[in-house]
Amino acid sequence: MLKAHLGELKAHAIMAKSKDDIDKVAQHILRFSQRSAYKFNHSLAIVGFVLAGLALLLSFWAQMDLSYEQRNWMRIGGFVIGIACIVNIWLRSASIKSIGDQLYVRAVAINAGIERDYSFDGKAYWHELKSIFPLFNCGDEGQKITKRYLGGVDSTPFTLFEFKYVNVTTHYTTDNNGNSRASQSKSTIYKYGMLVQFTHFNYISLNAKRFSEKWDSASRTFNKLFKVRCATEIQAAKFFNPKVVLAFADNFNFIKSMDVNAQSVACFELPKSIFPSQVKKPSLRKQADFVKQLQHPMQIPMLENAKNLLHFINQNK
Repeated sequence: MLKAHLGELKAHAIMAKSKDDIDKVAQHILRFSQRSAYKFNHSLAIVGFVLAGLALLLSFWAQMDLSYEQRNWMRIGGFVIGIACIVNIWLRSASIKSIGDQLYVRAVAINAGIERDYSFDGKAYWHELKSIFPLFNCGDEGQKITKRYLGGVDSTPFTLFEFKYVNVTTHYTTDNNGNSRASQSKSTIYKYGMLVQFTHFNYISLNAKRFSEKWDSASRTFNKLFKVRCATEIQAAKFFNPKVVLAFADNFNFIKSMDVNAQSVACFELPKSIFPSQVKKPSLRKQADFVKQLQHPMQIPMLENAKNLLHFINQNK
């Protein structure tokens, strides 16, 4: 029963489109919790684990009339079955948390006015972006756009992205005999940001090297935060009037970089907290609290700040 119910919740976590959809799911969770707990029956796995432990103990009991090979097989079998039972319990319990997290993230996204896009090829999309923005030209392997959300339908359209890549480092060691040996270590890195289609805003970059001209403001704080490159210094000075400089230094200092191409598509690298999946998630095991937070999900402050940034740029460009 619980497995089927979790399957339904997982489908809702993908298909829900509106707050009404989330409210219906919340009521569905409440009805289910009245007749069943969010806990799997692990009786068989526990019995299997106990029997596996018993087999291991008996394999060491000297009074058991067993050959050396039989004792080894009992130990191997007991160990394998015991581990399998533990893994089974962990996976089933983890599935409850995973599906609850997915559903809550969906509610957060709907509340923020963005929609998860599943209809793209992460590898192909990365190749496309790599040819436009240097931000995506990094990593040794595993480069792909792992998630993206679409938003700003009624205002400035934007796309949130999660970019993953793997850095491979080769280490060389030499033993006492002078023989060299190479080993590799890998580190997975994620970058987050926003792609935005502006109009007539293709002459300034921040902390990116698209243009050859440099421009500095009169504000030391601003200059420490942002390295401005521009098509012409006149255009940069016109956009970065004192009011705009102050706003970027005080309100929009979360920007890691901003790069724009000739078609006025801007790529912002932003903190990971802009993504819905980064919010703190309630536990589905505590149904009353989960439903309450599901119906009134938290906002994403960083995303709201980014939306304000887009509005500010449109007003002042």
